[in-house]
Amino acid sequence: MAGITRAQIIPIVSSDYKISVSNQVVYYEDKTQKLTINEVKQLNNFNRITTDVPNFGISNSVFWLKLKISNQTNVGDFLLQVSHPGLDKISCYQINDDTIFSEAHSGEYNSFNHRVIRDPDYIFNLQLPSHKITTILLQVSARENIQIPIFIGTPDRISESNKKRNLAVGIYIGIMLVMFFYNAFLYVTIKDKVYLYYVIYLATVLLTQASIHGYTFMVLWPNIPLLAVYSSFIFPTLVGIASMVFMREFLHVKFFYPSHNKGFIIFMFAYVCASAFSLFGLFKVSFILIELIATLVSLYMLYVGYLIYKKGFRPAGYFLLAWTVFLIGVTVYVLKDFSILPYNNYTLYMMPLGSAAEVVLLSFALADRINILKKEKEESQAETMAALREKEKLISEQNLMLEQKVNERTQELQIANTELGITLKNLKDAQAQLVNAEKMASLGQLTAGIAHEINNPINFVSANIRPLQLDINDILLIIEKYDALNNAADFDQSKTDIEAYKKEIDFDYLKHEINILINGIEDGAKRTAEIVKGLKNFSRLDESDIKEANLNEGIESTLVLLRNSMPKSLTLIKNLNVLPNIECYPGKLNQVFMNVLNNALQAIEKNNQQKNHVLTITSILDNDFIKITVADTGVGMDEKVKSKIFEPFFTTKDVGEGTGLGMSIVYSIIESHHGRIEIESAPNQGSEVMLYLPLRLKR
Repeated sequence: MAGITRAQIIPIVSSDYKISVSNQVVYYEDKTQKLTINEVKQLNNFNRITTDVPNFGISNSVFWLKLKISNQTNVGDFLLQVSHPGLDKISCYQINDDTIFSEAHSGEYNSFNHRVIRDPDYIFNLQLPSHKITTILLQVSARENIQIPIFIGTPDRISESNKKRNLAVGIYIGIMLVMFFYNAFLYVTIKDKVYLYYVIYLATVLLTQASIHGYTFMVLWPNIPLLAVYSSFIFPTLVGIASMVFMREFLHVKFFYPSHNKGFIIFMFAYVCASAFSLFGLFKVSFILIELIATLVSLYMLYVGYLIYKKGFRPAGYFLLAWTVFLIGVTVYVLKDFSILPYNNYTLYMMPLGSAAEVVLLSFALADRINILKKEKEESQAETMAALREKEKLISEQNLMLEQKVNERTQELQIANTELGITLKNLKDAQAQLVNAEKMASLGQLTAGIAHEINNPINFVSANIRPLQLDINDILLIIEKYDALNNAADFDQSKTDIEAYKKEIDFDYLKHEINILINGIEDGAKRTAEIVKGLKNFSRLDESDIKEANLNEGIESTLVLLRNSMPKSLTLIKNLNVLPNIECYPGKLNQVFMNVLNNALQAIEKNNQQKNHVLTITSILDNDFIKITVADTGVGMDEKVKSKIFEPFFTTKDVGEGTGLGMSIVYSIIESHHGRIEIESAPNQGSEVMLYLPLRLKR
């Protein structure tokens, strides 16, 4: 490119024509993006265009194009058409006699409905005075490849040319829509997801091609300029991803080459990252990366398709042919962008043409897929029938042998069934004995607790009876002395003797002592009644009916019976909150409390490393469950013991000290209540047993 100071004068000699003036303009690159029209008018250092069509590549600069037109006709109405729908901004200034005669602004940053002439290309009205020279300045900028074909013509010729273009584009869109609905119908009919992927691929290709030529902005979202701006980055990414998804399924890449299948996933991720750069304003980086990835993906798909074709998979041949045709169209279109090939209708529409040919060939391949599937189905049915006949023959031959063996096996099974029945009866008897043994162990502990707890208040009562009897005898003797006063010979002397006797026995203290003794007997009776009440509450072990009960009462009664088993160094903490009654088997839950608390006390006794122990019992309402927590400071358990704690016959006690059914029975009872049990424990850190019981049983 060589710098010049003047633009060539373009003569218009006919009132019925359309010409390309792309190679007759001069340009100025405004890297600052700040020059105004008045400043540009004064510039003389414009550069000459050396190609058929101005091509500035990918640039952040603003480009000013100047052309001078000499209207040698008597007609003044003309149109200027810029055939590059992807321009972000374009402004057209008409200058007559160094004065701005008119100006118009357009581009993808403006709403499509603001255009004076509704067309995917940018078309501006020109009022060219007859037999005078008019200067036209175009201001353009874009975030993608800037290639600017410029035409000038009369409205009729421009309109006629655009109708031919619209017809060609309409034929392409028609072909794509036919293929789209045809394959969508096949998907609905066959339910093969490869057709769904192909329909999605067709939709993305159609949107991309229509977007490149400006039709999506004109038809689909004319009032959303932002979508028009980013469609150049979004749609190519969607096409690339959709093509890879379709190919992976169509050619069974995962089956033939699993390692290459992972390569497609990497390319998909790269596509998304490249497209994301545009969201941060890095349009040039995003555009270059998308073009580079598209090139690599195209070659990669050809390579993988060729490898699969070599394995004899016939659909791969269709794919290679279709993809090659499409790539030829893309290559011609790209070479046109880089000015390696001339800009004309052939190079401009070669990519849509290749795309249409590709989708048609792939549709043939998918149609052939139906024949392949049909043939495979017929072969499979034939093989199945042959196998069925062979099996029928084998079955008929084996039936005789089977009948003989069935009779033999029947006799053996009858004998084995009899033996199993005897074994099952023995197991049930053993199970009943073990459960009874566990109950007897609980009953023995219950008996020891009752004997100890009742013995204390009864001893207290019996110890108070003898002193109370002596005190009552003294009172009765005083009463007799008062009764003898009526017959006494010396009344005053007898009364004096009575007073002396009252002082002798300390009558005032005697009355106080009687009250103390009676209160002691009353307290012993109350404690005995409390023990009996607890015993009555706990003794419902064999109740089989569901009843409403308060779990706090069961815990209290169990603690009464276990009071004798608690070490003197133990601190018992009860956090029993107010609870509603729940549906349960009260006696069975009392057995649960007995077994859990008894295990906690035994664990505390084994922990010799700690002198002061704490047993904490908590009951709370937790949503629709009652949560009972028993936390101790015993020896704790490791993970191995925790994993086996609910297994029948598992015990950490010495041989003969336990049946190993305690926690197994607890688990069974909690499970029968549709609850759950959780344990948190660590060696020498104590244990925490959490019981969750629902408020209502599911029947």
